[in-house]
Amino acid sequence: MSEAQHAGARRLNVSLVAADRKVWQGTAEMVIARTTEGDTGVLPGHQPILSILLPSVVSVRGAQSGTGGAQALEAVVSGGFLSVARDGVSVLAESVLLPSEIDVAAAQQLAADARAAEDAAGDDQEAREQAEADLRFAEAQLRVAGHSSVGTGH
Repeated sequence: MSEAQHAGARRLNVSLVAADRKVWQGTAEMVIARTTEGDTGVLPGHQPILSILLPSVVSVRGAQSGTGGAQALEAVVSGGFLSVARDGVSVLAESVLLPSEIDVAAAQQLAADARAAEDAAGDDQEAREQAEADLRFAEAQLRVAGHSSVGTGH
């Protein structure tokens, strides 16, 4: 086996898919995603899993698509599913945002609205959980966009 074939055997085939489009597809050395069970790191040869994703950042390490060189890729997901089968990883979410697609002002507004909704939820557990999910999604967007001031408008 040539070195290139051997290197290819050590990589994951990764797809980031939103409800309305395929956001990114390529190969990677590792994928890290936050699931309901905690942070999950996936390397080639990982056991098959299907997990529920929380609104968070998905990190694709050693990402490579087309003829470009390997790099780190981060995407923000609104929740969804992480599927691992053999050396294939699929991230399926209603919304997947790459850094260039993040609207910082909109994310800051979402964070502020989520905090207000959380305060107003009172004993409504469903409303509180939705507000918490919205806040996690907004915070993940701001973190990937390089803004640490969540919900302050700065």
